[in-house]
Amino acid sequence: MRLSDYFIQQFDYVTWADRRCLQAARTVDPSNYKRDYGFSFRTVHDTLVHMLGAQHVWIGRWKQESVRRFPSGQDIDSLQAVEQTWAKVHAELRDFVAAQDEGSLMKRIEYRNLKGEVRFGLLWELMNHCADHSNYHRGQFNSLVKLAGGVPANTMYVTWQWEKEGQV
Repeated sequence: MRLSDYFIQQFDYVTWADRRCLQAARTVDPSNYKRDYGFSFRTVHDTLVHMLGAQHVWIGRWKQESVRRFPSGQDIDSLQAVEQTWAKVHAELRDFVAAQDEGSLMKRIEYRNLKGEVRFGLLWELMNHCADHSNYHRGQFNSLVKLAGGVPANTMYVTWQWEKEGQV
């Protein structure tokens, strides 16, 4: 498999898993959706906003745009707003990933992190980090959903694969 095809597949999975998280968030009683549980980004809502915000910021870095502002839970203030904003982020992510080829994935990207420090990496490495970051926070999100009385999302890669192949 070519590296460019791998990333198309990887971010198709990321989008599927993110949508599963949105479904899980809808199982949380509204009175618990923004309740502070004291870990990760403290609430179900703020953890979702962080997850989508990170993808938004990374796309900007990959495009070598000036630093994109990280959205807050006040900027995106409801589950409906999370869903609408994430749909736009996913579309931008899909378009960016689909436009890459083996050469562009080897390009060195320099950017400033949120502290203003200069960092760099090959595009494929930074894309891999973005996908990994999403996985990391989905585990925290599922714990928050469970604490909030909702039903956690099965976001396992193999489940996505089985669904894609019609096995479930």
